[in-house]
Amino acid sequence: MCIATAISLLMILICAMATYGAYKQHAAWIIPFFCYQIFDFALNTLVAISVLVYPSTIQDYLRQL
Repeated sequence: MCIATAISLLMILICAMATYGAYKQHAAWIIPFFCYQIFDFALNTLVAISVLVYPSTIQDYLRQL
């Protein structure tokens, strides 16, 4: 719960920085937002590849839930 709250607050801060940077036209304030977007894309790509490569493992995990 504590980690989820910290991540949410960090995302709010990053989005606020991107909004402020776009408003004031300061590119340096927008960079953390784009870094997060690249990290998120890479992580989702790894998840998609793992689902395609190991579908039986995912099905076993879903059955346990």
